This record gives sequence, structure tokens and C-alpha cells, in this order.
Amino acid sequence: FFFWPSMTHNKYFFSGRLEAVRQDPAGGNRTQEYAEPNEEGPHEADVVPLVKIADPVHGAPAFNINPMLLEGIRMGDRFWELAKLTTFGEVVDAIFYEVKYVTPWVPGTHGKRSSGMQSAVRGVSNAGTPGIAYTMLLKLFLLRLTRDQVRSLLRHPDSPYIRAIGFLYLRLGLYDFKELWAWFQPYLGDDDQFFIDGTPATATTIGEFVRRLMTDQDFFGDRLPRLPVLVSRQIEDKLQKAASGVTDEPPTEAGGGGGGSGCDGGGCDGGAAGASSRRAALSRPDSARRDCGRGAAGGGGGGGAGETVRGV
Repeated sequence: FFFWPSMTHNKYFFSGRLEAVRQDPAGGNRTQEYAEPNEEGPHEADVVPLVKIADPVHGAPAFNINPMLLEGIRMGDRFWELAKLTTFGEVVDAIFYEVKYVTPWVPGTHGKRSSGMQSAVRGVSNAGTPGIAYTMLLKLFLLRLTRDQVRSLLRHPDSPYIRAIGFLYLRLGLYDFKELWAWFQPYLGDDDQFFIDGTPATATTIGEFVRRLMTDQDFFGDRLPRLPVLVSRQIEDKLQKAASGVTDEPPTEAGGGGGGSGCDGGGCDGGAAGASSRRAALSRPDSARRDCGRGAAGGGGGGGAGETVRGV
């Protein structure tokens, strides 16, 4: 769905989508509307601070996304179509229906060299095709999610891919990586299973995925942002203590385990619930899933703003 420029001159590069990206790198996607302080809904004061790194080409926020991947997403049709979705709930619904893997690139497309007359034609590139998960991730970055909305992603009962995108949102975009442990720690024992690249060969659990994001910089053809040395050492130490059953700190409720997610019992159970209870929610209509996604965003249940731990 995208065209990636190479050294070959092609009229498409200098017209159409490329010019549109130059004019608007956000592809028409804008920050979500926030509620007034005395109203229910997402509040701007609760927005998760994101990294302030701009890409060198357009000067637009890059959110630590690989520059080649970022430009490929911007050139894609789906990214521009996502501008029609203006609320958090609408984007969560789109993730539910469209995302079945969470790799940066469409599996099997990255690193394969193209040749011949079509090698510089739209959709054909040796860079690979940007994955839909990262397209949705950029959309969420541009919405500028609140802490409660991020919590609702991490706890979401409908799909582990919604949850995985929530963890990637923090791992790539978090402004202060010192908060990472507080967000991730409640999910270390989460056994909800999914396939990272959509195939059984990459079967994992949310708990294993969270560990990997905190300890491994390589991620399926991409590089995650490097954690500060001190933060990395602290995380390794805490993971070792957690593995041995030793802990010198109280359980955190920063991102999820334990509290309710603000739903009224329609299968949205919050915390690190088992996969079977999550799958029971799949038959619910879109509106019910949106309510689950918004539960924490509205501050209900155990996911309200009053449970802040260590700035999270």
C-alpha cells in the first residue's frame, strides 16, 4: 500500500502522495478532542508525555519510529484513510478488525530485494511494506492518548493485538523510560497468547512479550529505542528478583493488574485475565467494545486517575 522512493527518478515521487506528505506529514490525522475539566471523557492534563524527536525530512514528530518505516506509513493509503477516525474508540475498533500481527513490516516483505522494471513502482520496494499494526500505532501517537486510554489498551479483553499495540505505544513513544517498569510490571505473568507475526512460529504470551520489549532492542527487522543504561540495569535487576519471587517494592497498579477497567461486566474484566474470558467478548457489537475501551478513559472502575503510581 505504499511507495518508497529510491534513487530512480519517477514522476510519482514528485506529485500526488509524496507532495501530500510534504504538505501534511500527519496525513490529515489530528489530535483527539479533549473534554473540559468538569466533564467526563479524556482530559488533556492526563495525556501520556511522548518523546519529542522530529524526523529530519518534514520536521514532524517521529515517535522513535524507524525513518524508513515512518515514511512508508505516511505514503500508504490506509494511514490517510484513518484520518476519518477521530475518536479513540473508533481506532480501537479498527485495530480489532484489522490487526492480526504486530511486526513493524508486513511479514515476509522486509529485506527482500526487488529487481526489474517494477522495482521503482508504487508498492514494490526492498524496504518492505509497513505493517498495519505500526500504521495504527502512528495513528494513536497522533491522537495523543491519556493515561487512562493507554491503560484500557493494556487491559483490553477483545484482542491481544490491541494490548500488544498498547505496550508498543509505551516502549517506542514514552518520554521518560523510567516509567516503563511501572507500566509493564503488572503484566509479567499474563498468559494471554498471540502470534507476533501472525504465524504459530512466533507464538508468545503477553507476559513474555512485555519481557522482550524491556530487554531486547531487536524487534523483527527494526530496532527499539535504546533504554538508558541505568534504567536497563534496574529493569534487569527487578526481573531477576521477580523470577526468584523476591521483591522489595509493593505491587504497582500503573498499567493494569487487579483493578476493573470501568466496564459494567460485559466481559471486560480488566487486569491480566486469561485468554478464554477475553475471547468470550468477541461476539459483542462494536458499541459494546468501544464502551470497554472507553471505560478506563472515563475514569471508571479501578483504572481511574486516582490510582497513579510513580507518575504513571
